[in-house]
Amino acid sequence: MNKRSTTWLLAAQLLLAPLLAGANAVLVDLSGYFNVWAFQYDGSPTVNGGFDNDGNAYSKNLAGASVNWNGMTFPLGDAGAASAVSSTTIALPTGSYATLNVLGAAVNGAQTGTFKVKYTDGSTDSFTQSLSDWCVSSTPAGQTVLASMAYRVGSSGQTGPLGCPAPVMIYGYSFTLNTAKTVASVTLPANRNIVVLAMDVVIPPPDHYAVTTPGTAVNCQPASVTVSAHDSLHRTIAATGTITLHTSTGHGDWSLAAGSGSFIAGPSNGGTATYSFAASDAGTAVFALRDTYPETVTLTASDGTASTSTGTALASEDLPLTFVPSGFRFTNGANVPVLIGTQRAGLASTQALALQAVRTDTQTGACTATFASGQTVNVGVAYQCNNPGTCAAGQSLRLTNNGASTNIAANPASGVTSYTTVPLTFSTANAEAPFSFAYSDAGQITLAFRYALPLANGTPSANAMMGAGQFVVQPYTLTLSNIQATGNGTANPAAATASGPVFLGAGQAFSATVTALNYQGAATPNFGRESSPAAVALTPSLVLPVGGHDPAVAGSFGAFSAGVATGTSFSWPEVGIVTLTPGVANYLGSGAVTGTASANVGRFVPASFAAALNTPVFGTACSAGGFTYLGQPFTYTVAPVITVTAQAVGGATTQNYTGALMRLSNQSLTGRAYASTPASAALDLSGLPPTSADPAIADRGGGVVSLTYGAGSGIAVARGTPVAPFSANITLSQNVIDLDGVAANNPIVFGAGGGIPFSTGATQYYGRLALRNALGSELLDLPMGLAVQYYVGSTVGFATNVGDSCTVAPHIAFSGYQQNLTAGSTCVRDSGSPGASGAGCAAPATTRYSATANAGAFNLILAAPGSGHNGAVNVTASGPSWLQFPWSAASGGNSNPVGIATFGEFPGPPSRVHQREVY
Repeated sequence: MNKRSTTWLLAAQLLLAPLLAGANAVLVDLSGYFNVWAFQYDGSPTVNGGFDNDGNAYSKNLAGASVNWNGMTFPLGDAGAASAVSSTTIALPTGSYATLNVLGAAVNGAQTGTFKVKYTDGSTDSFTQSLSDWCVSSTPAGQTVLASMAYRVGSSGQTGPLGCPAPVMIYGYSFTLNTAKTVASVTLPANRNIVVLAMDVVIPPPDHYAVTTPGTAVNCQPASVTVSAHDSLHRTIAATGTITLHTSTGHGDWSLAAGSGSFIAGPSNGGTATYSFAASDAGTAVFALRDTYPETVTLTASDGTASTSTGTALASEDLPLTFVPSGFRFTNGANVPVLIGTQRAGLASTQALALQAVRTDTQTGACTATFASGQTVNVGVAYQCNNPGTCAAGQSLRLTNNGASTNIAANPASGVTSYTTVPLTFSTANAEAPFSFAYSDAGQITLAFRYALPLANGTPSANAMMGAGQFVVQPYTLTLSNIQATGNGTANPAAATASGPVFLGAGQAFSATVTALNYQGAATPNFGRESSPAAVALTPSLVLPVGGHDPAVAGSFGAFSAGVATGTSFSWPEVGIVTLTPGVANYLGSGAVTGTASANVGRFVPASFAAALNTPVFGTACSAGGFTYLGQPFTYTVAPVITVTAQAVGGATTQNYTGALMRLSNQSLTGRAYASTPASAALDLSGLPPTSADPAIADRGGGVVSLTYGAGSGIAVARGTPVAPFSANITLSQNVIDLDGVAANNPIVFGAGGGIPFSTGATQYYGRLALRNALGSELLDLPMGLAVQYYVGSTVGFATNVGDSCTVAPHIAFSGYQQNLTAGSTCVRDSGSPGASGAGCAAPATTRYSATANAGAFNLILAAPGSGHNGAVNVTASGPSWLQFPWSAASGGNSNPVGIATFGEFPGPPSRVHQREVY
């Protein structure tokens, strides 16, 4: 097993203690952060290093689609694809949670890592955990074995233990969070060896339940009752438990008015019912309670642990409800009772609404109109700000009836004491007073009506007919402004094309301001002042690339003031251009608020490049001998390849860095350089391909680009003056940078330290071809000494390179015939004409010229010219440039060796002082 230390995390989940099966878990979208290929099918080669970065991965065949733990289902990623996250910060769904549960493992030994959870207030919690090796289980505190597999998948698709002494496992770990705070993100250890495959978040169990009613209801019709699950800070939270509803008097009949869960009514007029929340309820359900008794009741909701009186529950969160024989109700103007629906700030209500004064018929129990049709009555009208609990100055609720509009008095949540008298005309056949209204602000409010019952003499009595309806007014829209880089204040350039101006690196922080507006375009100052302040999230929508990867935006807004909030830590971990739409998932239980999409935001580019290098290999020119001659070109047997992965801050791969958004080019790369140690061994790089075409750049998709280098016609260590043999130490460096200035940790260097290896040896020889003069009888074949030599050193000089079996035999040429030798008088004993020598005799020789060097020599033998053909001839051996030598000072440079072959008794050239022939 590879001993390199590595740790991987497989999955994480935010849960609450105690964790119950069936708890409300919400998966976190990790797809924008995937940068590890953790799973592979049996028989298929692993991809990009696999799970342990050494080519091994979990078997998808064994692991399956998911892992279950404590009733939660954790999905496992796809095989052969990026499916896990390493060394990054992951945005969490905004909310309060109590436990972070992580599925994970270490490889190549137990590891320890620290996880940091950040809250929206800027505070953090850090958790340090020891993790067992994925195939050597130990028992660190807090670890649970969740899955055990018999084998893993290797780099070529083979299956087996592959060095694992035990089954391959996945473990679980738990960390306790601060439930009083709202989470923002979790940061994994800054270590490529820690990975997350999945996360989900589970809402904490309620601290208590809050009940909201109109305060007064009429016996003849149901009252609207809203029940919400609250945390200890009185924020509405999602719930999935089952509650039992009770009335304090044991009277009344419940029905479900709004909610997606399961409702079961209790006995008739028993005052009880049960309801199981659905996840889509977001912790709030609306019921209708009818009570035929004139009485005041207190309502209770309990799940067996939390109730309307547990934890930090306030009396104001469960005020009594009084049922009376007569009062006001809301209808649709056609004698059908309705609830006031969700409104939008500043926009006149479009719902058909009317006010009707009713009394309970003593015979039928039905509602009967109190006023005569067409009657105009002075009615006190008020509105109450329930959440936020105070009304903002300068805001208004304007009610319109019978063509006249009136501004209505505002009241805080503490009580309604101020009414505006409005003459309402009950104009319909059923004595209803149609009305509409517009509220300029946002929040949960109550619209209340009061009519003082007159005495017999017509003066008001102390008794009154009451009626009220509670509803939510959403902001008309949410808009963004001041989008700029947090670090330097650079304004969003709103690029439109793949080459448009750059805004930020993926994952880098930007700031934005959100404003909640009413229909008239004015800010709604109560938005964000709710008891559980509205959490505005930014939803990206891809403009470019079309159909690309569109992960979530991390970050949150700060506190609202006058309907405006700014966030400075937003980030988007991808490449491209988006629009951002501010929105609230569920505003005070009324449903989603979707704001106005921004103009283009971006262009986002990678924050950096990660560069992975293969191990290139130079081909030794003489593989058998393990050497290369100075000046002799060599190429790659394994070409250098830089695998560039575009990354966001934290290391997540930016999958959109492809196509037109992939901006690496030969024009943007800089500093391609080959260097040699010692530096005096200069390199001849004239054979390299031009930098305009080298390296070859290939877009592999998914944010991965490969740079493959060629050697063209070859690289050579330049020849100068003779030097003793040495080992070549050659490096290749490159600055990886794209057209937008995104860079790797440059320079990227192949062969750092010992140089790029050679296939069979890095030894460099200064070589030459040497051809010796020869003298013999014209009647006998004449051997000539032709060999490849290398420079041994200043003491020895040159010696035959007996290790050379690679050099191709040089061509032989004859010239300068003297005396009785003429062209054709002699030839080379070869395999025929022309043979390897180019000057072979017509008839093949038994002992012939060597086509390649044999222990550095070529067995050059010239055929005897025969009787009467004595004389001399110049013999030239034409070899490659790296075996030439300055044989003649007159030549002014390197040249091929020339020898004189002399046959018979011949005085030789005039310059010869002495010649002796022995036969």
